[in-house]
Amino acid sequence: MQNNIIESPTSVEDYVLDTMPPMTVGDVLNVTDGVYFCIKNEESVFLWVNENFAALFGKTPEDFIGKQDEQEAHVQHDKEVMASGVPLLNFNETILIPTEDGGVSELEIVTQKGLLRKKGGAEIIGITVCFSLRYPNPEEEAENIIKTLNMEEIDLGGYFSPGFTSDLTLLESTLPERFDGDRQAYSTNYYLLQSDHVLGLHSLNQDEQWFFQEGSAIVLHIFETNGTYSSVILGSDIDGGQNLQAIAPHNSWFGAEILGPGYALSSCSLAPSWDQRDSFKPSPYNIASLMKAFPDQVDVIKRLTSI
Repeated sequence: MQNNIIESPTSVEDYVLDTMPPMTVGDVLNVTDGVYFCIKNEESVFLWVNENFAALFGKTPEDFIGKQDEQEAHVQHDKEVMASGVPLLNFNETILIPTEDGGVSELEIVTQKGLLRKKGGAEIIGITVCFSLRYPNPEEEAENIIKTLNMEEIDLGGYFSPGFTSDLTLLESTLPERFDGDRQAYSTNYYLLQSDHVLGLHSLNQDEQWFFQEGSAIVLHIFETNGTYSSVILGSDIDGGQNLQAIAPHNSWFGAEILGPGYALSSCSLAPSWDQRDSFKPSPYNIASLMKAFPDQVDVIKRLTSI
């Protein structure tokens, strides 16, 4: 085949590959399916981004080049990687991307961070970032999980399937007064929530322990009986402040929603074991009382009660 590589390219993008028809390296880097690529200097100012990267944020490459990365957490992380002098491979992290309604959404990605060194030397002058979506086909993946785990849709929202249950029975006389009847010592389950649904506000007689498994980050909204509100983000980006475990205290009102696209898969455990008699939905009076007690979270309460 004819050698199409030019002798004096002005940049790496100008190199022509021996393909039919000929393509430059820039052609390939810009349209590589599922690959998002950028190069930044030591101050995290973008030197180059491919078209995939720019399009993910609803922009063009020219919108990025010469400007500093606006996500402070990633700027700090770039500096840490450059200071270490060691490339970072297969790193799970979360980025914020704009949504059509003007908001932002969290996207789970897998990142490779290489070191950009000065030509002809060892001095580190920047960083290369190449990433892909951690869950590129979330709807298909969610369907497979639902089928594999024999999950069923529940009226609170999302999908549920039972896990292990203790063979030890706790008699009603040994349990707090809020329990009606005997219970097994513990129970476990799987829970999957998709991005177009929420886990509705409800209350349990037991503490519910949550364990993140995979997918987009999920936030638990917790309204406790002592008048305090808290939110816990469950996800795999522990360097970014997400948590692998969380607890919804007994008798609190709580619900959940996804922060990013796709789905979130978690496991839950309750001790003593869950029973239908232990689960309560808020009445209109409960909802009105919550809105009065937590005025700053009225929008959250509305989303979690479908008002």
